[in-house]
Amino acid sequence: MISGEYIAGKVRPCGMAIAMALWSVLLLTSTTLGQEASGKRSFLVFDGTLYKDKPDLVAYDIRPISLAYAGALGTTWYRSPEQLPDKHQVEKVAREARTRVDHLVIDIEHWPLHGDGQEVGRSIQKFLTVLDWFKEAAPGLNIGLYGAPPIRDYWRAAKGPASKEWGAWKGENDALRTLADAVDTLYPSLYTFYSDQDGWVHFARAQIEEARRYGKGKPVYVFLWPQYHDSNRELAGNYLPADYWRLELETVKQYADGIVIWGGWGKNNRPAKWEDDAPWWKVTKEFMKTLKAFPQRGLP
Repeated sequence: MISGEYIAGKVRPCGMAIAMALWSVLLLTSTTLGQEASGKRSFLVFDGTLYKDKPDLVAYDIRPISLAYAGALGTTWYRSPEQLPDKHQVEKVAREARTRVDHLVIDIEHWPLHGDGQEVGRSIQKFLTVLDWFKEAAPGLNIGLYGAPPIRDYWRAAKGPASKEWGAWKGENDALRTLADAVDTLYPSLYTFYSDQDGWVHFARAQIEEARRYGKGKPVYVFLWPQYHDSNRELAGNYLPADYWRLELETVKQYADGIVIWGGWGKNNRPAKWEDDAPWWKVTKEFMKTLKAFPQRGLP
């Protein structure tokens, strides 16, 4: 979840303020209408954290999920961008996951999904092959891909549909429709790169709306991380202020179908120790209580 995450740019252009405001109205209207048309919806929260000595989060209605990292699918295959993972290892991971969880997310981040068209095409085919292997080995397991589609792009997504950059981003997402068709659930990555809370909300809503645009009604569960992303050299690894984390949880509850909480990987490349009094966890527990009155269908 950490490699290949650099986001270019430093300052959001002020000239887009009016376009962003109009775009926010469009997003709110389309999302609200979609929810009204489908009736009450469920909202699920999954535990994708790596902390050691953490409590059983099921007690807080936070459900388990399996994350299939590249390293678990073979020992050296990911060192070559053209090589596929070990099929037997993929099948093993899939079968083991089905005995423990209902949802699995494949985390392969070194196959490019934007840029050179031919290279993207090869990446799509490799992803489709791996998805087929997982589904053959574990029928009925709900499977998706971490982070894409849609492509995570903070600056282009936040500029809104009036900009050329947003149009180019949309076009790149359209090229991934075969992947969107192949997965059971979409998992946009909404990690925090900057301290600008308003900017994060625009970015998050755009990513969720884009996932809904071509997801054909499939669930959208977003990845959140209560720490700043590593690409921000000044803030990397710092935990978000409590109000920022609360904003992210509440924003996603309004527009998506669920959250996968990630984190817990220490600076020494080992799982960090669980802290029960951590501000982010206190906020999360409060947030989970608000879901008691929120419509729940249970796991599909």
